[in-house]
Amino acid sequence: MTLRSETPLATVGADPSRASVPDPAWRHGVRPPRLVAHRGAPRVRRENTLPAVAVAEALGAETVEVDVRRTADGVAVLLHDETLGRMWGDARRVSEVAWCDVARLGNGLDRIPRLDAVLERLDGCRSSLLIDLTDAADAVVAARTVAGHRGTTAVAWCGAPAAMAAVRAELPDADVWLAWKSLEPPTPADLDALRPTTLNLDVAFLAPRTVEAAHALGLRVAVWTVDDAEPALWAARLGVDSITTNDVASIRAALAAAERDGWPERERESTETEVATRAQALAHRLAHEVIALTREHPVRSVTTKTDPADLVTDVDLLVERHVRSRVRMAFPTHGFTGEEYGDAPGDRHRWYLDPVDGTTNLANGVPWTSMSLCLTRGGRPLVGVVADPWRGEVLEARRGRGATLRDRQLRLDDSPRALAGAVVGTELDGHRPWPGFGAFLDALADRSCTLRVQGSGTMTIAQVAAGRGIGGCVSAFDPVDHGAAVLLVHEAGGVVLTRSGPVEGFPPSGEPFLVAHPGAADELHAVWTAALAVG
Repeated sequence: MTLRSETPLATVGADPSRASVPDPAWRHGVRPPRLVAHRGAPRVRRENTLPAVAVAEALGAETVEVDVRRTADGVAVLLHDETLGRMWGDARRVSEVAWCDVARLGNGLDRIPRLDAVLERLDGCRSSLLIDLTDAADAVVAARTVAGHRGTTAVAWCGAPAAMAAVRAELPDADVWLAWKSLEPPTPADLDALRPTTLNLDVAFLAPRTVEAAHALGLRVAVWTVDDAEPALWAARLGVDSITTNDVASIRAALAAAERDGWPERERESTETEVATRAQALAHRLAHEVIALTREHPVRSVTTKTDPADLVTDVDLLVERHVRSRVRMAFPTHGFTGEEYGDAPGDRHRWYLDPVDGTTNLANGVPWTSMSLCLTRGGRPLVGVVADPWRGEVLEARRGRGATLRDRQLRLDDSPRALAGAVVGTELDGHRPWPGFGAFLDALADRSCTLRVQGSGTMTIAQVAAGRGIGGCVSAFDPVDHGAAVLLVHEAGGVVLTRSGPVEGFPPSGEPFLVAHPGAADELHAVWTAALAVG
C-alpha cells in the first residue's frame, strides 16, 4: 500500500511554531481546495458503485470518498447503511449476508462492488481513495484489504473514532482524518490517540478559528458535505484544504470562476427583505424536516449537562447538527447560537436554535416538545418558527408580515378577556418553582384561572399566539428558547411584557417576562408583578 500526500504536513505533536502549514497565498484563497467526491458521483450514478467511482474520477475529483461495510464472510464492500434496504431493496444487514448473495443484487454494473475492485479501478489514476467507516469490525476488514493491495492507489481513512483506532492498529502509517463535531478548535491533546493528518468536520462546525488552530497544528482541514457555490466559496476563503461534495462539476466550476476573477466579494449586501424571504422559506422547510426527524428517531441515549435534571438526548444533537448544516449551506456568513453546540461567529445576522425544547418530556416519553428557530438581524428578531412534532404543526412569524399556523393567519383581537375560566401557562425554573410561583398560582386560583406547567417554554409562549390560553410567563428570557415564540406573539397581536411593562422586540436576556392576550394583559401583568414582588 502506498500513501501519498501532495502537501507536506508537520509531524503531529511537533512545535506548532515550526509546523508546515499551507502557503500564505492559500490563506487568501489563491488556490482552490481539493475536491472529494462524496460516495462517487451519486447525482449521476448510484452511490458507492464502480460507475459512480469512475464518473467521479472522470470529473477530476482529487479524492473519491466511499463507505465500506463487511459481509458475513468477511469481504469488504462499498455500502453506507447497515442494511441493504435503502439502496438495494433487501432488508437484511449486510454483515449477515455472504458475499456471493450480495454480489447478485442490482444489475449490470450497478452492483455492490468489493473494496479491492475499487482499489484496482483507481490504480494508476490521479484520484486517491477516502474510506469512511462507522464500525470497528468493518474497519479491520477494510484495513486488511488495503494492506493486501499491491497497487499504488493512495488511501486515507475517516469515520467514527473507534473505527479509526482499529485502522491505526492495523496500519500504523495510515493517513487518518479526525472527525470533529465541536465549535471549539482542536488542541494537541485531541490528536494524541489517532495522530491524524486532517481535521474532518461537518460544515456546521466550520469556523475561522478552527481552521487557524488546525493549520497551526500542522493539520489539513476538510469540510463536508457542500453542494452549493456560496458555502463552497466561503469555505475556500476561510482556508479549508478540501471540500467533500455530491456535485464535483458544479463546485469545481464555481471555484475556478472565483480563482479566475480574483475571489471577489459580493458586490452588495443582501437587503433585509431578501434575507428574510430566503430565511422564512428555509425555516419553514427545516421545521417540517425536524418534525420528521423527531418523530422517526427513537431516543437511544440520555445524558446530563449542568445537573441531573438537565438532560440532553441523541435527538437533541441530531436535530441541531441537521439544522446548523442546512443554515450554513444557505447562509454561510451568518452567526449561529444553538442549545447544544454553542456559538459560531458571523456577521450581523444570527440564528438561535433550541432543537428540542422539553427534553425531559422527550426522554420520558411525554409528547409535548418543540423546536425553536429564530433569525435576528442586528439583534432584532426577523424570522421565527416553532415546530410541534407531535401535532405536526408549524407556527411561523416574520417581522411586519404577521404570524401563521397551517397557512391560517393568527390574530388576537382587542376585546376584553376575563381571567376566570381561562388558562395561563408557565414553566419551572429548571426543575424548581421560580420565586413568586406559589403566590402567582394562588392569585390566579382566587380569580378562577388555571395555571399549567407542561414542560416546554417555547410551546408555553407560542401557544398564546395561537389563541390557546390567555397568557404565559417564563422566569428568564433566552433567545435560544424563546426568540421565535416571542416574535410569534408580537406578530399575532399579543403583548410581551417585563416587570416594567410592554416591550418591543426581545425582552432583556435573563429577565422574567410575560406574554398575554391584549384583552387580559393589564390584569394578568398586575397579578404577575405582584407575585414576583412577593418572591
